[in-house]
Amino acid sequence: MPEEHDIHVKCDECEVAVQAEHRYCHNCGAYLSPEAITINIFNNVHLRNIFVFYFIYLFVCLIVKYSPSFSSYDQMFWVEIVLAAVTLMFTLLNWKDIKPVLQFNNFKWILLAGVIVIASAASLTVSFTVQELNIKFFHNEINYYAAYKLYSFPTLIMIYSIALMPAVFEELSFRGIMYHYCSNFLDERLVVVVTAFLFGIMHLSLISLVWLIPFGFFIGNLRRKYNTLWYGIVFHFTFNLVACLFDLYQQGELY
Repeated sequence: MPEEHDIHVKCDECEVAVQAEHRYCHNCGAYLSPEAITINIFNNVHLRNIFVFYFIYLFVCLIVKYSPSFSSYDQMFWVEIVLAAVTLMFTLLNWKDIKPVLQFNNFKWILLAGVIVIASAASLTVSFTVQELNIKFFHNEINYYAAYKLYSFPTLIMIYSIALMPAVFEELSFRGIMYHYCSNFLDERLVVVVTAFLFGIMHLSLISLVWLIPFGFFIGNLRRKYNTLWYGIVFHFTFNLVACLFDLYQQGELY
């Protein structure tokens, strides 16, 4: 098996440390070398880890989407637990690198308020647009609440399942674990792009890519600029929470 590469060199222009496989400096943009190491799944441990982690995530999502066995929340609850357990396992394996982004680095209340406002406005826009498109073209309404009505405290379970769990564990997965693995061999701006697309694809909905990829770009840049997951978690939670409240309003459950 080829030797694994995780070699750091210095940019000739600005002397910032870069990795041997990079063709351009992430700091000044200077061209580094025409002989940059070509990485692949066989010679780079980080790329292998991305493949394993994303394969597990995507495999579970495919089973849920295309298997009739997951038609109620009784089964979906255990799917959420499995994905959360996988995410926590990979987090612990990379704890030294993940721990810093779980802190409130450069925390600003004004920025947090702005994140909440943007997430709320974006969620209402998407929810209303998708609802109208479904009525116009498919003659049916989206109804998330129906899947939870049979349980005690259906509204709380719905918010837990749709807003809380995805906000915490999807952000930990894509802007935490995947971001960390990708940043070991990609420029950080490209990491934002890659994780945004992987995040969108994971939802297995072609029409949803219209807002999921910009969603991923936005929170990925928050992660890159402020080196914390918390703004992204708050954005993700608020976006999904407002979608839940919109659905509850449509079903007459808020009054």
